[in-house]
Amino acid sequence: FIYKNIKYPPIARENGVEGTVVIRFVVGKDGSVEEPTILRDIGAQCGSEAMRVVKMMNSMGKKWVPGKQRGKPVKVYFNLPVKFRLE
Repeated sequence: FIYKNIKYPPIARENGVEGTVVIRFVVGKDGSVEEPTILRDIGAQCGSEAMRVVKMMNSMGKKWVPGKQRGKPVKVYFNLPVKFRLE
């Protein structure tokens, strides 16, 4: 889902920016994405593009599998690395 929907920012392409952006979010009890934040940004609008795609995940139809503790669903932090590579 991530790599199908991500669009390499033009400014990053022009300047040859590559690397990994890390987005942290909470997988809610119902499997939804909550509170996304950028932990590591490589600049040139790559972090904001990764954030845009992560926010789209709630509307894609499928949900994440929530964490479980004693058989009950609980909220869990998840760190998602998104790689930006020029071809």
